[in-house]
Amino acid sequence: MSQTNKYLSVVVPVFQSEVGLYELIKRLKAVLFSISPDVELILVDDGSTDGSWELIAKAALEESFIKGIRFSRNFGQHHAIFAGLDMAQGEWVVVMDADLQDLPEEIPMMLTKVRYGYEAVLARRTGRKDSWASKILSTLYYRVFYLMSGIKQDPSIGNFGVYNRKIIDSILKMRENNWYFPTMVHWVGFNQSTFNVKHGVSTNKRSNYFFKSKFRLGLNTLLAFSDKPLRLTVKFGLLVAFIGFLFALITLIRYFSGAIEVPGYASMIVSLWILFGCLLTTIGIVGLYVGKTFEGVKKRPRYIIDQKT
Repeated sequence: MSQTNKYLSVVVPVFQSEVGLYELIKRLKAVLFSISPDVELILVDDGSTDGSWELIAKAALEESFIKGIRFSRNFGQHHAIFAGLDMAQGEWVVVMDADLQDLPEEIPMMLTKVRYGYEAVLARRTGRKDSWASKILSTLYYRVFYLMSGIKQDPSIGNFGVYNRKIIDSILKMRENNWYFPTMVHWVGFNQSTFNVKHGVSTNKRSNYFFKSKFRLGLNTLLAFSDKPLRLTVKFGLLVAFIGFLFALITLIRYFSGAIEVPGYASMIVSLWILFGCLLTTIGIVGLYVGKTFEGVKKRPRYIIDQKT
């Protein structure tokens, strides 16, 4: 369990965020010290190649409440969040993105709601400034994820929120490699609520999450939280076997009745393609789970820290 000697910790994963980082730090400083003097800001540079780390290091030298971590390479946003949570010492922890879409000025209002006994207050983004393609992909992803895992999540809720130390310590006990923060928050439970917040305009001209990265993250999260794909392949295999049995029965009846004089080439080829396609799909899904198990057995560190301020 982490030692708690601060009232509030703010964890921000940073990747290629040089443009808006100074503005974010300035606004967070004004907001945080209006809440309490016992605050800390933890900025985790996830292997940026721009000037993000230089800005973090400079800010940490000038402001004692700022702490910086730099990864040895890019490990991913959610691993950066985990590293920040590992270091956070606050009774309450805020997690937010670095591109100013999560507005620092919303933090005091979310903290006000925890007075009603909630252990977590999740920011529900209204008037989202994302592109239409990003909104469609996000909605589609969460619907497929709910269908496959049974875990229902709101597409308008991301990482941004206020979390009690009890929730953070519970999440930090989950040491698996496939780590997705919003789903972890949902999984640990406790008394959670939401709060509608404004959604800011991103300072990044291009999203740091490309389609390939989103797809990989979604697949890894699904494999980590659900075995339903395996169960669906079993059901699908039984369905194909049943259809094959009916086809064989019909073929035998037609053969003995004299309806079949020349063996059908087309039916044989179609059957082979379907059966081999089903077989390869099943093997591929099983292989993904085996691969994830292999990754867990290796027990490699989730991230490697190059520098700290």
